[in-house]
Amino acid sequence: MKRLLGTTLWVGTLSSAITIVLQKSGFLLRPETALAQLIFGEITPNDGFGFWNYLLVVALGFAVAWSILQVAETSRRGLLLLLLVVELICAALVFSLVHLFFQPFPAILVSLLAAALAAASEMTADGRQRRILTHHFRDRLSGSALTRLTESNLAVWRTPQTPVATFLFCEIANQAELIDELRPADCARLTNDFIAAASDLFLGEGGYLHAADGEGVCIVFGFPHATTNHAARAARAALLFRDRISVLAFKKPDSLGKIDLRIGMSSGPVVATVPNDEKRHDVVMSGEPVELARRLARANKVYGSQILLGPRAYSEATAEIVARPIDFLPSGEAHERLEVYELLALATEASAEEIACRDRFWTALVYFRERRWAEAFNEFTHARRAGVTRDEPLQWYLRRLEPVILRMASEPAPAVEPLAPF
Repeated sequence: MKRLLGTTLWVGTLSSAITIVLQKSGFLLRPETALAQLIFGEITPNDGFGFWNYLLVVALGFAVAWSILQVAETSRRGLLLLLLVVELICAALVFSLVHLFFQPFPAILVSLLAAALAAASEMTADGRQRRILTHHFRDRLSGSALTRLTESNLAVWRTPQTPVATFLFCEIANQAELIDELRPADCARLTNDFIAAASDLFLGEGGYLHAADGEGVCIVFGFPHATTNHAARAARAALLFRDRISVLAFKKPDSLGKIDLRIGMSSGPVVATVPNDEKRHDVVMSGEPVELARRLARANKVYGSQILLGPRAYSEATAEIVARPIDFLPSGEAHERLEVYELLALATEASAEEIACRDRFWTALVYFRERRWAEAFNEFTHARRAGVTRDEPLQWYLRRLEPVILRMASEPAPAVEPLAPF
């Protein structure tokens, strides 16, 4: 905003000053006379340029400068200028009908000068980088976030970045079933409603909309603006989106009411490249957190959970969230596994009962991993929250333990290990 105001001030001042000096010195007499003869059909004297005309010139200088700096596309800039010139000429004709003189040429000149100076101010290296950033991040950041980006250190964006960020991947887990069930138009409307709801909420929460299509919506926190609490902010946004979809499901039962929402959240370093080309639209991002967020979103379906966190996301947000460990996922490294966690609530909003049930679930999982089946089964049983009819991850572990507990009751021999995860 400071940059826009600063540029608008000097462009508006300079263009207005040049126009007024030319007007006072008489250099505009000949083109004014020609335009007046074209519009009014007769030569109009030059002495009708008074205080209000000067005020209009100054106002137009600043207004056109601000408008041109706000609009990125050259075609839209040209169209705005053309419409302004037409309106000024039409205004002169309307005033002439009531025998009032209005000379449009100085107003047209200051508009053209302000537009040219504003466009020239963006021909520098910083100006070009600013246009590139606006092109790539427009509609993917909130208005205030985009303004902060274009007023940041532009030299930084000329080279690839290596930010530590948090990725949220939100998918419609039953997309295949919906494609078979719904008509193409209804399925497209559902997807558009989902993307619109996600974009509106996550951009409002300070996220960057990296991708949105039929496969899901990918949101990034901690990029392009580096923040120290990006994982906690992403967790808060994920919970808000889960609740928002639940509300919208009742309002749109034939659309968002049909979706099975699953969210994966992963943090870590990535490589981000802003293409130095305005013909391309996407910022290129690569790294393990990008793919892991997708894997976690898909893994939700195995456990029945709705929001799964990777180990680093959990570690960075643990002070502000309530979460519980669920299982290990295979890692890209041999003999290494990633522990994943289910996001339950924000720490400031969790009840004492939620905390207690989370702790009992955690204890039960420790017993389970130590193969203390009876103790694990007992803790899982007491980890149920009152009034909660569905706790799919809890049921997932109880289903694995029940055959073992039954065998232990009927056979004195050591029980076998529960069935492997499916």
